[in-house]
Amino acid sequence: MSTNAGPTVAVKLFIDKEKQRVLFAESDKEFVDVLFSFLTLPLGAIVRLLGKQSGVGCLDEVYKSVESLGTEHFQTEACKTMLLRPLNAVASHFDRLKVKLDYTNPRSVYVCSSSCCERQFSLVPDVICKTCKGQLHNLLEPPSDHSATVGCDSDGAFVKSGQKLIITDDLQVAPASTCLVFSLLDKFGLNEKADIEEKFIDLNNKKVSLPTASLQLILSLLKRSLTSNEPLTGIYFDTLQETKDTHKFHVIKIKLIQTADSSTVLYAEVVQDFVDLLFGLLSVPLGSIIKAHGHWPPNGSVDNLYRGVDGSASGCIREGCKSLLLSPKLATFFGCSINALEAKELDPQVFLSINKCSLCYKLYLDCNNNTCTSCGASTYAFYCDEVDPKSAGGAHGTSGAYIKGGMRNFIVTNDLRVLHFSLANSLQILRASNILKEKLVEKELALDKTQSSPCIRFSLGHWALPAQVLKVLRAAVATREALSSALLPPKKKSHPHH
Repeated sequence: MSTNAGPTVAVKLFIDKEKQRVLFAESDKEFVDVLFSFLTLPLGAIVRLLGKQSGVGCLDEVYKSVESLGTEHFQTEACKTMLLRPLNAVASHFDRLKVKLDYTNPRSVYVCSSSCCERQFSLVPDVICKTCKGQLHNLLEPPSDHSATVGCDSDGAFVKSGQKLIITDDLQVAPASTCLVFSLLDKFGLNEKADIEEKFIDLNNKKVSLPTASLQLILSLLKRSLTSNEPLTGIYFDTLQETKDTHKFHVIKIKLIQTADSSTVLYAEVVQDFVDLLFGLLSVPLGSIIKAHGHWPPNGSVDNLYRGVDGSASGCIREGCKSLLLSPKLATFFGCSINALEAKELDPQVFLSINKCSLCYKLYLDCNNNTCTSCGASTYAFYCDEVDPKSAGGAHGTSGAYIKGGMRNFIVTNDLRVLHFSLANSLQILRASNILKEKLVEKELALDKTQSSPCIRFSLGHWALPAQVLKVLRAAVATREALSSALLPPKKKSHPHH
């Protein structure tokens, strides 16, 4: 189906009118493609798309910290751009989506226009040429990625064509069948005579049958998939559930300012490596987070999408696409210096062919175009290697860090807001907490990624907390008090007296 607003995706909702809930939905591959595309989105892209109101743990504060931190703290200006607008490693597959979630992440190529360096390119803006130190600034649209079109032309981005699919309210996906529908009716305690209403939602790039823009509806579904166990009911009835609140790894040392009774953390005093660890989360795809931790926090349902890829929806996935969804990679050069989650990134591209006009110097990525469309002169081809945006000189082999090293201290609050360290910032946090300084203590922690049983030593006020780095990253997406949750000893449960 199509309209003058572009391709349309029809979704049929089966609604229990009495209890005002969506039982399940039925659709073709197009809608499920959109749902599975959530798994490939970097966390920073999710936060940006949701207007820094994702409600996912402390991620909004991490993202806003990157925004507010001065560029002098980053290795390059491009590092900040990479974190605020992380690229999707499978962006080319989004060309097959009938309803696109993100139009603001074009696959563009930046090259240097100077004649001194025709051997470099980047997919990230604000990158500096390693030869002439000028900025790569010519914007070019790259050719289509043929890998995204492998298979039958009628297949979707990730899902095979040819069959109807059932999506439950908590986003479990499976091929439609009578047996499945009957089991769902039994699950809800309904029979064939129940008052079940069928409603169609027609999504396209302009409007939707409900009184909201199609994009807003998809964004709402994305947010609810992260924070609600009933996202379909939420978007239809507008009742969003409120939520309660293989690389060598080196030890990260931090100073924790906490209450003496270990009830809460005020803030941590850290250096570059801990900040890089937090900021690096923004470039990690959602599916990689679920893979690393085994699940999403229980107040969301997006992990049902993840399990469905190799479970109930396995037979519907296009050949070669399972790994893209179950182990999505980071875009090239988007990994941080501390790869605690062991997420892989795409290899750099080499020998990208670009045509250049010999007269007006216009650049083309179509190697078959031997004549300039502007002046008619002949063009010639040259080849470029991809530049590391994190390197001030554009060279390869950097540390992978977004943040500069050296004698730089930062403050990280309990909700993972990052500030440069200063007495003014420290006092401001202390005053806002309403905690007397006499009740605060400072403890030094050594964090590593060892998966052994916790070992804590208290000599000289030092703690050694194995596996706590992974706990911090897990807490960053699960709670708004990440440092207290991950770094303080578990609170003892009170037992009633008999």
